[in-house]
Amino acid sequence: MKIASKVKQASFLRRENRFACLVKVGGSIETAHLANSGRLETVLTPGRTVFIAERASPARTTRYDIVTALLGETCVSVDDRVPTELINEALEEKALPQFQQYSSIRREVPRGRSRLDFLLSSRSSQCFLEVKSVTLVRRSVALFPDAPTERGRLQVESLVWAKKEGYEAAVIFVIQRDDAEGFALNDEVDPEFCRTLRLAHIKGLGIFAYKCRVKPNEIELADQVPVKL
Repeated sequence: MKIASKVKQASFLRRENRFACLVKVGGSIETAHLANSGRLETVLTPGRTVFIAERASPARTTRYDIVTALLGETCVSVDDRVPTELINEALEEKALPQFQQYSSIRREVPRGRSRLDFLLSSRSSQCFLEVKSVTLVRRSVALFPDAPTERGRLQVESLVWAKKEGYEAAVIFVIQRDDAEGFALNDEVDPEFCRTLRLAHIKGLGIFAYKCRVKPNEIELADQVPVKL
């Protein structure tokens, strides 16, 4: 999947706030939009090579989006909107064995106090599916979350209620890089989310993780990796 049609190489300077960063492009300093509320502390560090896409419009205050970052030989997608599009594409292509039975896909479906990414339907069952973006990897293990996420916890609780009411329910963690060999929960950052997810798994919530192959302006879903809760 193309993240952007064309990208420019830039140098990351600093984060101004959750969604705005300063980057150096050629000889000029620009403010670039970052579509990710996570901390990204190990990914976006001063001097890091990043790739930006020009997406200027009258409705925007920034000219560029940061789309990927280069960590040595590993390219990391930093746009947390990308995983949902990847999974939507995979669902349409019947590329995910766990969900091949579903023929109907609805997106952004209200459920309890949350809005969940997908409601999948077949003749015999329905499944609520939430997708989470992962960018943090330590010692070849992808970790989520990298910042406290009350929204994520509420979504997991909504999935549990859906399960109680007879729906299937699952979460897919999309690791937006290819150097992870497994997935685990980041208790140090958000123990409440991690506790909620573990309890949800005991109650039948499906939990899956996939890593990705990433280039400066492209990404594709790659191998499923083991989940350790």
